[in-house]
Amino acid sequence: MNTRSTLVDRAHADKRLAALLKQAPIEFARAVYGINDYASGRTDTMAAREVVRAQRQGMPLTEERAEQRARAYLPTVGQEHCPRCWVVYGHKTPLRFREADEERPEVAACQICGAEYATSSD
Repeated sequence: MNTRSTLVDRAHADKRLAALLKQAPIEFARAVYGINDYASGRTDTMAAREVVRAQRQGMPLTEERAEQRARAYLPTVGQEHCPRCWVVYGHKTPLRFREADEERPEVAACQICGAEYATSSD
């Protein structure tokens, strides 16, 4: 039987998931901006670079596909994955959590795309 080595408070885990679920529509909007920037010839924006990177990886990004993925984004406790990697590339990249301290809230970070998401309001 597989068990997690650290116990996670269920209420805290639910707050994490709620914060991550709010990010998928934002990543969809970012993908649309990238698609539009790229189509307009503004390839120097970060969003347009994501579109180019997806194309180089053999995963052409379309608005329809990004919307499907954004609607289908559903992380689970213990298997939280990056909203940006999911919406743009279709990959479920695990997130790493950094605990909150005096200067910043708890953050979920993606090792692949570099995205960081605040997962608590502390």
